[in-house]
Amino acid sequence: MTDSKRNDRTDAQARRLAEAAALLIEAQDKAVAMIRESGVELSSAERNSFEFRCSGELPPPPTPHWCRCRRYRGSGGDDPCRTTFPDHGGVGGDQWVRCGHPKETHGVY
Repeated sequence: MTDSKRNDRTDAQARRLAEAAALLIEAQDKAVAMIRESGVELSSAERNSFEFRCSGELPPPPTPHWCRCRRYRGSGGDDPCRTTFPDHGGVGGDQWVRCGHPKETHGVY
């Protein structure tokens, strides 16, 4: 058994953590698909309950195409968020996208 360089975890622990994170993302994707198919529109507060901290939207398709950014990463001011994340709903399937929304859409003032 080897040790992972990250957070003093073994490779097996790091692998299980990655698998658990993938399951959470998959479950979240399914929940978002269910909501999208129902046609209901979520408020910012409701989106936050799904752990989306950004209230912005990304260009379609699909519609609505909610931003899945979890936290603002920018230098403040008018600096847009630099967070990148996997977007499973965009054109071409899985791709990495940059949030690009202002800090206000993340509830940061």
